[in-house]
Amino acid sequence: MKNSKQPISSTDGHTLMEMLIVLAVLSVMTMIPILHFQSLHEKKSTDYFIDLLEEDLRSAQQLAYANEEWIYFQETEEEYHIRRGSIYEEPIKKRTIPPGIYFRRSTLDFDSIGFKSNGNARKAGTVFIETPNGSYKLVVLVGKGRVYIEKR
Repeated sequence: MKNSKQPISSTDGHTLMEMLIVLAVLSVMTMIPILHFQSLHEKKSTDYFIDLLEEDLRSAQQLAYANEEWIYFQETEEEYHIRRGSIYEEPIKKRTIPPGIYFRRSTLDFDSIGFKSNGNARKAGTVFIETPNGSYKLVVLVGKGRVYIEKR
């Protein structure tokens, strides 16, 4: 009977060092999309907050006009409230401000934003919104009380 075993040479298989290098390369290639996804998530959550704030401003103006009552905004450390008439009443809406987003006074405080019973703005001016992904300018115009947010 013939012996089917052949001697093992040094060219068979891979060394430990080769396998560690391949493992390191694969690990780095896997981490790159994960890091990119985290920054994309932060940007999208900031964009979502800005869109939600703009929508809240417009709905507050419509609510003031429809119900013929004063509606105003109030900022706390971690959230902002939409209130009617008195500070002692329960807020209509409460929105959480994501970490890293700050309202900075320009010609108007965020707490000064409000709408009269005819839908006009209480005061005109601008508020800067600082975010990790850039800054925005919230503008309240005179007259009809138009409100918009633009990236600076």
